[in-house]
Amino acid sequence: MNLTQLHRIRQTAIDQNWKGMEEFFNSSIQLRHSGIRIDLTDINKPLVLIDTVEEYHKGGIGTEAVNGAVIAMLADLAIGLLGLTHYAEGMTGTSNLNINYIKPLLASKVIVRAEQTVVANKRIFGIVRIMNEKEEVCAYATGALAKGISI
Repeated sequence: MNLTQLHRIRQTAIDQNWKGMEEFFNSSIQLRHSGIRIDLTDINKPLVLIDTVEEYHKGGIGTEAVNGAVIAMLADLAIGLLGLTHYAEGMTGTSNLNINYIKPLLASKVIVRAEQTVVANKRIFGIVRIMNEKEEVCAYATGALAKGISI
């Protein structure tokens, strides 16, 4: 991505064009190849979704559970989405992420919901819940974003 594209993406967020942001993310090679999509219908509680858990999402030796690295990627993406409403101040980036694995994520679908908890100085703090299709929390993450990053 070049600087012009990055400025266009930032402006899309500043304009609060959440459908445009969804299209940008959901058409990206990273999300398409990972079987992941985002939903910004409620920008204050963005969603990251795996509609159908595939074999490449699973991990460990002989397990049907979603791999911990996939869970970490989903948590990082979800917490990062909390920064979109702050793009007028500059870009954002994950500065801290703590993941707590509660139980194996045995699921046919994964739902990840992020929620901002506190904004203090140049940090945005949030919580992310990683759930199966029954919306049972199997893992959660807390983290922070740095905001106001110049590009």
